[in-house]
Amino acid sequence: MKWRFTIFEVLVLIGIVQGAVIAGLIWLHKIRNLNKLLLSFVIVVFNCLCIKILIHTTGLWQTQAFRYLPLAFDLAIQPLLWLYTLSLTQPGLKLSKKHALHFIPFAISLAYSIGVYIVVLPVKDLAAKDVIANRLYFNEVKETEDILSIVLALVYWVLSLRLVVRYRRWLNNNISDTGYPIYSWLKNTLFLLGVLIAALAVSIILDRFFQYGGRYFIHWQLFFGYLSVLIYYLGFRGYLLQDKQMTVLAQAPIADSTLPDVTEELPVDVTVKGMQLTEGKSKRAHHAILEALEARKLYLDPELSVQKLAKEVNMPVAIVSAVINHSFRKTFRNLINDYRVEEVKARLRDPRSSRFSILGIAYECGFNSEASFYRIFKASVGVSPKEYFHQQFPDA
Repeated sequence: MKWRFTIFEVLVLIGIVQGAVIAGLIWLHKIRNLNKLLLSFVIVVFNCLCIKILIHTTGLWQTQAFRYLPLAFDLAIQPLLWLYTLSLTQPGLKLSKKHALHFIPFAISLAYSIGVYIVVLPVKDLAAKDVIANRLYFNEVKETEDILSIVLALVYWVLSLRLVVRYRRWLNNNISDTGYPIYSWLKNTLFLLGVLIAALAVSIILDRFFQYGGRYFIHWQLFFGYLSVLIYYLGFRGYLLQDKQMTVLAQAPIADSTLPDVTEELPVDVTVKGMQLTEGKSKRAHHAILEALEARKLYLDPELSVQKLAKEVNMPVAIVSAVINHSFRKTFRNLINDYRVEEVKARLRDPRSSRFSILGIAYECGFNSEASFYRIFKASVGVSPKEYFHQQFPDA
């Protein structure tokens, strides 16, 4: 049999090798956090799916050994991606039996595929293999799996997106520490995965109802090419995620946020978590927060949280959070970082600041992450810290 190799097969093979390298590096690392282990499983499963498609495109499907080779991992990738997202947003996560229940459809599918392969393996004639597989309802089962893969992909995509949104809401309402990951890359990846799910649905519909797959394969080549980019981008970013960030995050339990949205208008009298927030109490809280930030400069504490601020102003956390969202029209995290940026700007305007490094000034002002500082400063001011300094002292 002559193998068929095109640029598509070469690119997929390169992707498989890259995936194997990333998974190997994770397993060889001395400290293997749960999120890294789950990431390696995601990549291994994706490699199996790539091998499955290569069996068809290279012509290996027309051989006795590879005909009906049990690579039924289509229903494993969805819960794995959800578990990976869960491990990132809940670093203290411990896997349990209830998590294993999510893989029941995958286990049934894999067991069925292994059974079919064992039955047809001794048969040398390919046509005879197909007859036996058809008697075992192979095509009907695979069509059902295709539909189930779309449904599960959509369900777990929604669940994963909700986890990221919930985490970011918690972060913005409670934490000012810039060392915490914000997972913008993960949120963007999930949005792009939504596009991929739509592409999967379209491809399956084309094959099932219009027999498109019997004449063309370009839609699946585009699908797997797009999936390769997303998965290995996810692998690259996930592998580079610092263990230190996850350790810090694990020390702060994430709770559901029931606070008013910053875009909502807070009534004069409102009940927040069972406590009455009157207009007078709101004004007192607003004044106390201003005094704590402007007079005592609590924002210089890089680990300042809404709990710490509430303790300093001697008010309940829920009240402080509600007042910040309403009166300041900002999240807690944005409010504190705005004060820090203004402090950095004030120090950069001081002629004596040239004796210090910009990063050193940033750390003194409450930032504790270089990347986050430069990103937040430029987003707020419109220029980099260095450019801002030179605007104040052109001859420096």
